[in-house]
Amino acid sequence: MKISPKRRPGRPADANSADTRSRIIEAAVLCFGRSGFAETTNQAIARQAGVTSALLYHYFDSKAALYRAALHDVNAALIGAYRTACLEAPEASSMAQLSLGLEKVIELSRRRPGLMRFASASAAEIERNRDLEWLDERDANAFPDFFRELLQRARRRGELARGVDIETASKVLLACVAGLGALHGTLRSERQFAMVLRTFERMLKGD
Repeated sequence: MKISPKRRPGRPADANSADTRSRIIEAAVLCFGRSGFAETTNQAIARQAGVTSALLYHYFDSKAALYRAALHDVNAALIGAYRTACLEAPEASSMAQLSLGLEKVIELSRRRPGLMRFASASAAEIERNRDLEWLDERDANAFPDFFRELLQRARRRGELARGVDIETASKVLLACVAGLGALHGTLRSERQFAMVLRTFERMLKGD
């Protein structure tokens, strides 16, 4: 007779499942994006994820810890979209690569409802809630590093005038992309968001 291995008392059977953790984070992105940090409860996130509150707490010991995990996930998804675009079109101009990255952000926003709303509100949420202070240096520097690399590549290719300061230009790009993300919450649909990003793409290309 086959004997099943014993679990620790009170530990859910699927508590080690990466899929379950991903579902909880996806539910957190949706709930935090919709209601904000203060108004969202772990119970609401658990319901959205289709898990018990007890299981949620096996992964995240506080709402703040869950918010930080969601923020890390969203940041990784967004920066991943831009970096993937560069890898898929290595010979394209730097501004064309940036435009391709924006197209991937459009796809990502459609595929993951709530992601852009969560992302655009995150800076204000962190400012209001000290528990959310995000200290992961690699994550915090992900976008500045990407834009700096993009502009350095543009300089090497002769696409960027010598008189343009790369550090200043990277801050300008960061502000533009952050502003575009913030617009998402003011728009009625993903279609309108796509139109905004594509207008910016045309401006980058000089169309």
